[in-house]
Amino acid sequence: MADYYGIDLLNKANIWTGKQTFLNVETTGGAIGVSWNELTDTYVRTGFAAGQPCGVTLGDVFLPVQRKMRGCVVADNGTVNYYLGATDWTKKEDGVTASKLDGTDGQVMVEIPKFWYRYGYSGTTHTWEVSPVPLTGFKVHEAFMSDAVEKDYLYVGAYEASLYDVSALKYVGQCYQTAVSATFAAADNSITITTRTGWAAALAIGQKLVITGTTNNNATVTVKTIESPTKITVDEDITTDETAANTVIQTETNVTATTGDKLSSVSGVCPITGGSVNGTRAHFRTWAANRGTGWSQYLVDSHHALQILYLTEYASFYSQSVLGYGIAAVGNWVAYNDLNPIAKTGNGNAIGNASGNTATSAITTGAGAASVYLKYRGIENFYGHIWKWIDGMNVNNNIPYFCNNTTNLADDTVSNYTRPKDINGINITMHNADGYQITLNKSGRCMMPSSVDASSSTSKITDYYWQSTGWRVVYVGGAANDGAYVGCCCLLCSNASSSVRRYIGGRLVFRK
Repeated sequence: MADYYGIDLLNKANIWTGKQTFLNVETTGGAIGVSWNELTDTYVRTGFAAGQPCGVTLGDVFLPVQRKMRGCVVADNGTVNYYLGATDWTKKEDGVTASKLDGTDGQVMVEIPKFWYRYGYSGTTHTWEVSPVPLTGFKVHEAFMSDAVEKDYLYVGAYEASLYDVSALKYVGQCYQTAVSATFAAADNSITITTRTGWAAALAIGQKLVITGTTNNNATVTVKTIESPTKITVDEDITTDETAANTVIQTETNVTATTGDKLSSVSGVCPITGGSVNGTRAHFRTWAANRGTGWSQYLVDSHHALQILYLTEYASFYSQSVLGYGIAAVGNWVAYNDLNPIAKTGNGNAIGNASGNTATSAITTGAGAASVYLKYRGIENFYGHIWKWIDGMNVNNNIPYFCNNTTNLADDTVSNYTRPKDINGINITMHNADGYQITLNKSGRCMMPSSVDASSSTSKITDYYWQSTGWRVVYVGGAANDGAYVGCCCLLCSNASSSVRRYIGGRLVFRK
């Protein structure tokens, strides 16, 4: 016997009676969940997945929300131009027609239809449940809310965000080489840096670079060719041979509201991160808004939606073990490209909407990491590679404040933000020390640590947490050299809103 999706259900005859029963899951409530005892560090599946094993994914028949996640190409006005092949994104949904993932047809996103969730806490046990339909005690996930306005769909960037340079008419990523010896040669208009073995590998032809710190060659140049991972040529004439010991080379960016560059989600491009000045969370906010109404950078509620979808699917917080290690073991990152992004987007296109990981702990070099990926339901590098900013969460002295209306997003403020309460109505304060998270605040909205430990990298939450006093902004996931710290709950709340880092990027979001 097979259900509507062709899944063999003969071994589930006591639960399923065929197509009609399966479809009733969609209309009468196919809630699934997981309970986690924070004292014993044990998991139990609930709802339609009760009795199934933990620490592994299940067949889509048990995943009524997750199975609806799918890749698509979205126009700036929010129209889905087309869906992508379920098993290969280089094709459209028909599996035959070639797709265009380079921005020509729109931004490459993962569509998540609205879902409902319920959170509970009893004794020492947390329970999270998700449902594709409203059920008693469940509420619409905040990722689909803008204040009191409900949205039907959440679109999360399939890739780590790149940037559309409006002056060059080009999708570009970050290059920020700091105080390095570079050789400029007039004979072939080339720039060579030999001490950083992969600095040029992720550049794009036509990308504009701003050069400073030299005596004779400070200029804005355009990449003509990538001769090797250490050498490029440029369109402009280099008139003077020079080896400049303190050269700075960075991607040209424009943070002007409305008319400046645009945050993007396209394949084949290096992600954008912070340069010498541009690249704060507020700058990413502007870049995302420049794409048009409904667009934003990655929001705390969007991230939490993915966290509980992952958690109810795999029934384990140990994402590096059950989903994949991710790009997290690169020991030569500084020597490779000075902590810039390593992998271009789209390395995981060939597996379509699936989850998968080719970025193992054995991949310890930048050259090795350049062609690998971790993917959760189509979302590439969900954690690892570079940190991702999240918006809609401000922290002051470990106290979190949330906002899900993109018109009200701002840093270092409680205006138009609310302080979350736990299920007992008590205001939440996150833990005031760094460490691996071992218990969570009793709240369904966002995974927020209530205690930490020095060495719990393979038990409890398994992911690291950083914090500090005063006003702080937030980024998540971990980076290419963070090792065991990395994971879907890795959380950093220790940087000021002025922070700019070449290892912090973002992700694009659209809601409608």
